[in-house]
Amino acid sequence: MIDQVHFENFKSLKNVSIELGRLTVLVGPNGCGKSSVLQGIQLLSQAVIQPAPDSRIVIVPRDGLAVAHRFSALFSGLSEPERLASPGRPTSIKLSMRNSIGDELTLTILLPGPSAEGPSRADVHSFEMVVDGPSGHLSANAPRIAAEDTALPTHPRVKQFASAVYLNLNANKMCRTSVPETETPRMHSDGGHLASTLAWMKGAAEDELAQITLDLAKVVPGVKRIRTLRERLPRRRMEKVNVDGQPVWRPVDETLLGDRFEIEFDEGPSIPADLLSEGTVLALGLLTKLHEPERPRLVLLDDIDRGLHIEAQAKLVQVLRNLLGAEPDLQIVCTTHSPYLLDLLDPSEVRVLALEGDRHTRAVALTAHPEFDKWKFGTQTGELWAALGSAWVTAVPGSPE
Repeated sequence: MIDQVHFENFKSLKNVSIELGRLTVLVGPNGCGKSSVLQGIQLLSQAVIQPAPDSRIVIVPRDGLAVAHRFSALFSGLSEPERLASPGRPTSIKLSMRNSIGDELTLTILLPGPSAEGPSRADVHSFEMVVDGPSGHLSANAPRIAAEDTALPTHPRVKQFASAVYLNLNANKMCRTSVPETETPRMHSDGGHLASTLAWMKGAAEDELAQITLDLAKVVPGVKRIRTLRERLPRRRMEKVNVDGQPVWRPVDETLLGDRFEIEFDEGPSIPADLLSEGTVLALGLLTKLHEPERPRLVLLDDIDRGLHIEAQAKLVQVLRNLLGAEPDLQIVCTTHSPYLLDLLDPSEVRVLALEGDRHTRAVALTAHPEFDKWKFGTQTGELWAALGSAWVTAVPGSPE
């Protein structure tokens, strides 16, 4: 289990540490850094496993074990380090997380400084990866581009940080007919390919699909069965042919077989995916990810309450608690804006985020409020948060949580 994360110069997270439990819920105003925390955890986890086609980092720990990783695909585009850096031209970005046995993985991205000709090229970033803990120290220092193509990380102390997924679910994508990309489809982090994942589970993971159905019925009353069906999808692609020695592109029409799903209720006909409520589809996607074979150990989720009535929120939290009780290696970190959902939590599970005057994030436990002991008796967690708000966070003395 990951029991702490720490960020420096990452977006609004100038210097933020957050303690995590089995279930941790982040609350605070819009734009205060909640999603940035989830993104930072995801990037660090992907930095251990994410393959990329070109640039490499080679890690040579002190014990002589060679570990390698490629970064260019991960830290590019919208995740270019200059875009992720806090305002003010910091010289580095630091992401770290510590697990319950005391190992801490830290990735430091060294940013190029300004030169006489202007900012340096983005491809001169360098990376330092370190694992520290009771079992010793592993470290490396490498440029963004390396000459040797080597294996991905295999050391157990590195791999233990690799199992995290950030779900930013999109109900419209989840309802679309999908074509399997691999022999064992997996729902994407945005919910895409949900139908193909359910269709695969119907044949290869029947027990897991049955449990998804049971749990969904607890959140959405009346759910009886999840049905998957095949559907023909027309597709036009461009094909290059040679005509008299010259390349010519021509359209080619073809038909693919895809998957779609419906939900059958106790009364009435089955309802196609695109006619289901957003809350039903989002709950189905979350439960699918939590029950799929080889599921991640750490699930990150934005707006866990989105689309759900307050009664459904209560039922979902109970389902999650049952899962956490049955799966000792499962951990969930999520965000919410719902005081009703917070009423179902212990105050120790809530972290409150707020922006300081310089638009840097502060994060503290709800239990750190100076008058928490006065308020805690006879007050539900959601009521407490609604009463206290978030402004007090920036006034709490001391370093970040």
